[in-house]
Amino acid sequence: MSTALVRTLIRACLTQPNPQNQAEVRTQLVSATAAAWEQTFITLALHRLVPLVTYTLQEWNLTDALPKKYWESMLTHYQEVKTRNTLNLLTLDGILAAMQRKDLHPVLWKGVVLADSFYPLPATRSMADLDFSIPADEMPQVDAVFESLGFQRRDNMETEDAVYYGNTMGILCDVHHRVRLFETTTVKNLTTSLTPKRLKCPSMTVLEPNAMLVHLVVHMDGHLDETGPILIWILDVAYVLRQWRDQLDLARIQQLMPSQDSVDSLMRLVRFLQVEFGEPIPDVLAESAQHYQPYTLDYVLRSRRLTVWGLPSVRGWMRLLACRLGIASDKGRIYPYWRDLMPWSAA
Repeated sequence: MSTALVRTLIRACLTQPNPQNQAEVRTQLVSATAAAWEQTFITLALHRLVPLVTYTLQEWNLTDALPKKYWESMLTHYQEVKTRNTLNLLTLDGILAAMQRKDLHPVLWKGVVLADSFYPLPATRSMADLDFSIPADEMPQVDAVFESLGFQRRDNMETEDAVYYGNTMGILCDVHHRVRLFETTTVKNLTTSLTPKRLKCPSMTVLEPNAMLVHLVVHMDGHLDETGPILIWILDVAYVLRQWRDQLDLARIQQLMPSQDSVDSLMRLVRFLQVEFGEPIPDVLAESAQHYQPYTLDYVLRSRRLTVWGLPSVRGWMRLLACRLGIASDKGRIYPYWRDLMPWSAA
């Protein structure tokens, strides 16, 4: 089963290699069928995990344990992400330096912070754009900074809360001048200073540990209807928990969460990471989390495959049927397995 192979690979990503577990993982990889590898490769791509798994296979000296065609495809993808992320970080260095000269106050978010300071290497965490927030009253100066660096405002992408800037190299910046998640909170000191591991700037302002965790969970929940659960976003939570486990405060997290549903999502996520991948739950969350039923890996994988089609809505069924009949383009969507289309199961 490809689910077992995916589980093995993710567990390896989150574990230090030793002779015993290397031998165990190698046995599982070598014994996997061609069909299991085909499904696993598709799954890793769908969940944006190819770069991290590629790095892990190299670190574990297991690159010869999978079919050559999949390893070559994974390595090519890894190199592409490495090149892209290097360009992203170099560009961000220039943006931050220009903003510092103008005494602006950006707060870096999500992918770029995680790639720089939480994942093993920047190439192991892909990022579609550079995300940060900035005070609304600084936006006129922000426009000038981006224009001076060759960026243009993408008016067609603008939202009520954010402005997008892009350049000719395809770098996209998502700049939020309004952060609804935290604008009504009475909690103080939502940011902290972090020393980058790869960026050249001496420090960067990011969300403090509890606020970052809340933001990651709420962002994930906000996209579930359109993307389903994405494993790289769940591993974002795992890496933040690992690095900042001693700085978490349950009461503060509960204050910052917009609803009890969001608290429930966090608890189910940490239980999922514990049960499926052996990740220890931080002490401050452990007692509360034990009362929650975790998601399962089967549920996460199945939900992702279905959600990209809009299933189980009527419109989703019509889209799937039209594509199967050749009436419409699948637009690169991965077709769900027949077993996915059986009566909907609970998490």
